[in-house]
Amino acid sequence: MASANFQVKSNTRVLIGTEVTMGAPAIAGCAAVAMPCTEYSFTDIGSGGQSLDVAPFRTGLGGQTQSDDMVKAKRHDRMYEVSITFHCTDLATKRVCLNLFEDGASGGIASLLGSMPTTSKFADDVANAIPVSIIIENAGHNAPAGDSKNMVFKSCMCTGLTFSGDIGSNGGVVTCTATFTTGYLPTATTNINYTVATAISAQQTMFNMHDLTTTSFGGQDLILHGFELSITRPVTKISFKDGANFNPYGYTVGGYEVTGSLNCKRDDLSLTASAEGQSTVALDLDTGVYQILAPTCMNDASSISFDDDGWKMSLPFRAVYTGATTATIVSFAGTASDS
Repeated sequence: MASANFQVKSNTRVLIGTEVTMGAPAIAGCAAVAMPCTEYSFTDIGSGGQSLDVAPFRTGLGGQTQSDDMVKAKRHDRMYEVSITFHCTDLATKRVCLNLFEDGASGGIASLLGSMPTTSKFADDVANAIPVSIIIENAGHNAPAGDSKNMVFKSCMCTGLTFSGDIGSNGGVVTCTATFTTGYLPTATTNINYTVATAISAQQTMFNMHDLTTTSFGGQDLILHGFELSITRPVTKISFKDGANFNPYGYTVGGYEVTGSLNCKRDDLSLTASAEGQSTVALDLDTGVYQILAPTCMNDASSISFDDDGWKMSLPFRAVYTGATTATIVSFAGTASDS
């Protein structure tokens, strides 16, 4: 007989929960942030993402066939991924920054410095509040009516955060996409009533392209149609423990890359900002409430789009630090009013 259980996105909510010990999921009384999600996706917890490893064929008569001893699933190095796209509010974005580069006090400035990552090694079963649980309430596959279960991806580490804004779509609201990975098998059978620090309905102040008062790149005041800025870093699973789930002994994290692109009106100012041979230029996007600063950017290969509503330029760049490693690569400032 077919199962009566079913899963739908409309009845779910995504939370980021603070953990106490790596390898143990966030508990009901944890500090949890409700994310103002527009989309989310994750690696399936069945054989989704599983790869098979095949032994070479034997030579000789009767040797060119495969037995179940010759084909095995590679599970020891498997990691699971969760992607969340959400409205850029202060609380939600800085909660991700806190996991990504360990700086994200709401209402303050979250800064990625040249000296980061602050912590480059994380160990299983050791107290640590940096890894987080990504909780999708009511998304458990064993969830009949009246008995909702949660999907919990425990001890996740953010591998990338992308800011994306377009004045011609989404009402001008800047969205963020955060990608997380974990080496622990997710669960979908829990039923916990998490305490939420700030509800989605309270996160009303959003980063919006229509509110930009400063759109400066290389000291030039550009007419900005859109932008994208990405912060990425690798997270590697360390070995595996005995047992059915192949839990990791820990993680190591690598260095950060910060890249982006501006889509602006092509004119003498944008050409000056993209001049060949410039050592570094500064990026400043500011609404008076939200601000992205990248003090030391290097131009990449620009390009032109010959649009009927006016030619535009794409100005790719890479953000770095200059001088001491205490210098800022990129920073994000917001308001505490929704936090």
